[in-house]
Amino acid sequence: MKIVVLGGAANMAQPALNYLVKLESVKEIVLTDLNEKRLIEIAERLGEKATTKKLNVTDKDKLESIITNANLVMNFIGPYYRFKTNAMEAAINSGVNYIDLCDDYDVTIEALKLDQLAKEKGVTAITGMGASPGVTNIFARLGAEALDSADEINTYWVVGDAEPSGFGALVHMFHIIKGKVPTFLDGELQWIRAFQPETAKKLDFGDPVGEVTLYHVGHPEPITLPKYIPNIKKVTNQGALLPEFQNPMFKTLVDLGMTSEETFPFKGEQVAPLDFLLSLFEYKQEEAKKRPRRREKRRSVGATRIEVIGEKDGKKAIYTFTKSGYTTMDHGTSMPAGLVAGMILNEEITMKGVIAPECLDPKKIIAALQEIGHFEGEKDFIVTRTIHDKVDTGSITDDRMFPELR
Repeated sequence: MKIVVLGGAANMAQPALNYLVKLESVKEIVLTDLNEKRLIEIAERLGEKATTKKLNVTDKDKLESIITNANLVMNFIGPYYRFKTNAMEAAINSGVNYIDLCDDYDVTIEALKLDQLAKEKGVTAITGMGASPGVTNIFARLGAEALDSADEINTYWVVGDAEPSGFGALVHMFHIIKGKVPTFLDGELQWIRAFQPETAKKLDFGDPVGEVTLYHVGHPEPITLPKYIPNIKKVTNQGALLPEFQNPMFKTLVDLGMTSEETFPFKGEQVAPLDFLLSLFEYKQEEAKKRPRRREKRRSVGATRIEVIGEKDGKKAIYTFTKSGYTTMDHGTSMPAGLVAGMILNEEITMKGVIAPECLDPKKIIAALQEIGHFEGEKDFIVTRTIHDKVDTGSITDDRMFPELR
């Protein structure tokens, strides 16, 4: 089996690549990116299965020539809103299966419009198979199936990377807190202003993340979950960054127009505010590297919560799945994509069309993630099951306490 990896030099791609290169079914991994030097280093680490090709993903002809005769395209190039559905369309038109980590709501809306074409071409195209969206969707489906009826799904995420994770993630953050974003209320898609204090919510994720204020952001969960899980009346997604001072700071930059990609005249040159801002951040990062550390290095943390509300046995019931631990965004986002990519190659996933993660069998995906150690130690999900006034709490891996989830 042959995999073509778009954005193969990205940090986000590495955990998935480390997993996939060990699979017997994977015979060739073609790494593509503009950063040839980094690609060669990664290929040397991965071994004889890996080859490299320099590629600008906007070059449609070269992209299609590289993915011809591949079995799967993995797209790690973000922010996704900048490149739209170009890579997905190229894969579908070439009859090649596809998977990405798309976390932009607008691109997700456009991707779903390619569903019929993918079915006609016999292609499996999975969008948003990361952490959020991705694992959040899987647990949402799991909770909904454990209930007699599900009415409401709320998804939450917190990212606190100790080291810069790349400007792609930063630009994505600016995009999802700007203007009006989708949410699903009263059984219909609605557009609300992102990142407003009056609609913020405080949640305590437990150690090590603790209590965090979360804000409505533009994410794919409110787009896809109501489409694939029947009778849902409310779906929300709220997120935040740590340290928390970044959240109002970034929103202020967005509101001031400092993240705009439109150019304006400045000292005889056409300058985009975002280009200036990213250059400033890069300069500050390089300066910080030169200064001696005066304190212990901060560890990366992250948290996720999925809340599914409905009825069971005629009583109000809630399933809550929470993870709070020391982890990096790269690992938590990349590994689910790598796992599902392997399942596509091994024909364990054969559903055709453009689909979201909640279309997959949640018990099968969670069991597979457990098998590769994705829920070990601090990475474990804690389940709280509330039926009327009876509350049970334990690990997602506890077969005896939660047999309906296994």
